[in-house]
Amino acid sequence: MFVSLYNFDDEVRKEFSFKEIKINDTTLRDGEQTPGVVFSDEEKVEIARMLDEVGIQQIEAGTPAMSDGEANAVKSIVKEGLSASIMGWSRAVKEDIDAVIDTDADAVAISIATSDIHLQYKLKMTREEVLERAVSMVEYAKSHGLYISLNSEDATRTNLAFLKEFAKKGKEAGADRLRICDTLGVLIPASSRFLTKRIIDKAKIPVEIHTHNDYGLAVANALAAFEAGAEWASTTVNGLGERAGNSSLEGVIMSLIKLYNLELPFKIDRIYNLSEFVGAASGIPVPLGRSIVGRHMFTHESGIHVDGILKYPYTYESFMPDEIGASREIVIGKHSGKHAVWDKLNELGIDVTKEQLLEILSIIKESSESRKSSITDAELKQIAHEIK
Repeated sequence: MFVSLYNFDDEVRKEFSFKEIKINDTTLRDGEQTPGVVFSDEEKVEIARMLDEVGIQQIEAGTPAMSDGEANAVKSIVKEGLSASIMGWSRAVKEDIDAVIDTDADAVAISIATSDIHLQYKLKMTREEVLERAVSMVEYAKSHGLYISLNSEDATRTNLAFLKEFAKKGKEAGADRLRICDTLGVLIPASSRFLTKRIIDKAKIPVEIHTHNDYGLAVANALAAFEAGAEWASTTVNGLGERAGNSSLEGVIMSLIKLYNLELPFKIDRIYNLSEFVGAASGIPVPLGRSIVGRHMFTHESGIHVDGILKYPYTYESFMPDEIGASREIVIGKHSGKHAVWDKLNELGIDVTKEQLLEILSIIKESSESRKSSITDAELKQIAHEIK
């Protein structure tokens, strides 16, 4: 075990209530709502296939009522015959649900806002009207044999008593789970645990947590909900989504497996390729410093760090890059030490004396400082050739 030993202290874990954990990935719906992102039909199908290969249990494939093109894309994914459940997103409107039914998707997410601010300024509806609409649409979808996630938009700014009533009425009407939507990303982990537990205890309905990253807490809030007994979490690859994005698939899965030491069915060796594909398809390259999948996760330059990595990788890496399908890179530059340069020269098939090594190291530092960048392998070969 190469993560913090305090993660497993009895005092830390005493109130954990993990259920069977499942992921609903919404890259193709909420992820595509990232400003400027449009996936082609072929890209959507390929992303769905890759998600299925990772072992994602449910794929939210799009909003069929939005356009014929969107509906056809969802139909194409359904025809792939994937192991994952395929879900279509719908407003609490009969026409939207019909559009999902027409795709042959097996599941629907029926979404309606529940916070007073949304009811007053957006929907112009009373709480009673929202309950009536939600119940009637759940009953309609259930009569067509669909698995139903009843989505409470802006749930984390919703009156708790009303949210409990919404969940109970939804369950009675046939909803299979309640999606608690942290629409503006305004939870903290403690309140994510609190709200999840209250809904499970009072409404007796399975909970999905859907978190946004406006304050950088999307993954933390999703994990906190799992700790409190949530069965599902929404994710997107690379954390795509509106504004600051959603909880990232890679962050949630790797945290559950590595930081909580849970045995889950996901094939994490497919995560890096999935991330790279979505980065290319979305036109938003994966940032170098992104957690889990950024290239700098396994790129080292600092002399102290490289020395540790060369002696024992777990000194500065809590999991190996090949576990997620990535690879390690040692960069030579201003912060490099002699061990890193020596190892890189050996990798390039170049033998030098200790005196030559120190001379090469001096030139590397001077050159790297003056141009404010690292040294390429070709440049290192040239420096070594000149010194030799």
